[in-house]
Amino acid sequence: MRRASITGPIILIVIGLLFLLRNFIPGLQLLDLLSQYWPYGLIAWGVLRLVEVLVWNQKGQLAARQGVTGGEWVMVVFICVVGSSLFWGIKQRNVWGNRISLGAWELMGEAFEYPVSGTMAAGKTPRILIDNVRGNTRITGIDSEEVRVTGTKTIRAMSREDADLNDKRSDFQLVREGDTIIVRTNLDRVSSGPQMRANLEIQVPLGARVETKGRYGDIDLENVGGDVDINSENAGIRLNNVGGNVRADLRRSDIIRATNVKGNVEVKGRGDDVEMENIGGTVSVNGSYSGDLEFRKIARQLRFEGPSTNLRLERVAGTLRFAGGSMIGSDVTGPLVLRAKSKDVELSGFTDSIDLDVDRGDITLRPSGTGFGKMEAKTNAGEIELVLPTAAKFELAAKTRRGDVENDYGSPLIKREEERGGTLSGNVGNGPRLLLETDRGEIRVRKSDDRFLTNDPQKPAEALPPSPPTSPLPPVPMQRSVQ
Repeated sequence: MRRASITGPIILIVIGLLFLLRNFIPGLQLLDLLSQYWPYGLIAWGVLRLVEVLVWNQKGQLAARQGVTGGEWVMVVFICVVGSSLFWGIKQRNVWGNRISLGAWELMGEAFEYPVSGTMAAGKTPRILIDNVRGNTRITGIDSEEVRVTGTKTIRAMSREDADLNDKRSDFQLVREGDTIIVRTNLDRVSSGPQMRANLEIQVPLGARVETKGRYGDIDLENVGGDVDINSENAGIRLNNVGGNVRADLRRSDIIRATNVKGNVEVKGRGDDVEMENIGGTVSVNGSYSGDLEFRKIARQLRFEGPSTNLRLERVAGTLRFAGGSMIGSDVTGPLVLRAKSKDVELSGFTDSIDLDVDRGDITLRPSGTGFGKMEAKTNAGEIELVLPTAAKFELAAKTRRGDVENDYGSPLIKREEERGGTLSGNVGNGPRLLLETDRGEIRVRKSDDRFLTNDPQKPAEALPPSPPTSPLPPVPMQRSVQ
């Protein structure tokens, strides 16, 4: 006799428990969890069916010939389609905004607005904690010893009575606890939190230290003299004129922009674009970012750790940019160390030593004058071009296993052909060691025309010599037409 499977009832129990848990924990992001972990459900299902089949066979009872019935295969395909679509939809929330919620549809009901305001004496250097679960927050430092809050709370409900009730449940608070002033919107007290939002304008003393907590909503901050600490699940942040250190821990972000920060900047999470300019301390970025990353005028060490890219360098006086599959830098100071899976690298105007190792990508190096140090540039698949001043002194060892080698320096460098590749080695004066290596690609060592080029941005390049005057063409004699 064929036994009935217990897998289906267990799956129903698990689904019911998830929805029950959502009722007890209104802030639980159930769709986020399902979008990330739905494959584990298939694994658990398969393990249960395997155990059932083994037990049935041991007892001599009949099971499905293939172990999984046709109806179950249809359900597997359905779960894969829904799970993959849900995962893609959650990832697109940065682009389309937070429109996916469980327990309350954002487009249902009517929007009702309620004013938010408060003032409290704070002193010159207070610690400000801002707890706004959902909504945009703008923080501005002013010459005052007070914290001033204005803003609007928006509640979407089916009636004014329901909105008024939720407004009372989520009463705004501006309180002092010890040496900390807390700005709290209390939106998480209401189960329909996804349909509530508080947009705040907060003025703080210039010397304040600011900490923010939230789930969804952008953060704009400027003219704050103390440290800034941001913790959010989904936020775009824009910071300007910060006197202390900055730390941001973000699960998602469409943009992270920090300019004119005197202290260190540390960013963790994932998102799209990152922009840093005029940072007085170190910069550390750790996470996965799908957009452009641009760093300008970083006074101290820069570190970036991503899923496929690890970078460390001493200083960025000019610009360093990650865009698409390339890294382009100018006027940077080493030691510079880069490890990347797939990246085209172009560095110009750099000083000190560099160490590059990429799996796939072209490498172009143009150091600043003769102030460069030791270089190691390796790529498994890609071309390497090294452009040096004519007066440069160096020791070169270049090798390509499949490709050609080009040399502008002539006899001081010796070229040897090896099967489908070649080497180029030798000394031009007494200088640092330069190691270039590629498995598949050309290697080119060129001279720059440094008579008319300069890497100093304060010194304009010399004008090209004027062309010699050309002699006027002799007049063409007129010819009579033949009749």
